Amino acid sequence: MVQSVPTTLSDEQQLEALLRQRRQDSRRANEIDADIRDRFLATRAIVVLDMVGFSRQTQEQGIIPTLQKIYALRETATPILEAHQGRVFKQDADNLYAAFATPDAALEATGHLLGELNAINIHASIGIGYGEVLVVGEHNLYGNEINLASKLGEDIAGDDEILLTAAAHDALTTADWQFTRTVQKVSDVTPTVYQLQSSAFSPI
Repeated sequence: MVQSVPTTLSDEQQLEALLRQRRQDSRRANEIDADIRDRFLATRAIVVLDMVGFSRQTQEQGIIPTLQKIYALRETATPILEAHQGRVFKQDADNLYAAFATPDAALEATGHLLGELNAINIHASIGIGYGEVLVVGEHNLYGNEINLASKLGEDIAGDDEILLTAAAHDALTTADWQFTRTVQKVSDVTPTVYQLQSSAFSPI
């Protein structure tokens, strides 16, 4: 039997204890994995937003004006994403990470967000993934679709582009948006990518 890990511990402490058990007794890996899934597994749409031109703007304008833009991005993005039932779970330099129940909600929110950011002369690239993730506390989510959304938002998407993973696109329930399908090569993966047509952007 897996050694009992009390739920009175924080999520992070529970996961750390379970992973320690897994490392110490690999024969129980499947049993421990099932316990981890029972505690933390959820299905979410993940948004990864990357502000365009961070390095260039820092070099040309200095860090303080660039930081001003980052804070303006956060102040603009957070209420819009939350108004669409999203939860911002991480902010890291010029990146922002949010979780939604569905890719429809994530897509609607980010389409509106880009319009509002453009209105204050901020541009971003966005990746959206959808699938099972481990939700550990308020600020830590882990899963393959997060990794793919990060690659789309940070490495592949251009200025003011929204890219969806195949899983996010296939889970959409509305036909209101039009996409261009491509296959991209980034790092050691070759994901199928769906680019939202820019005409779909509209401020709220």
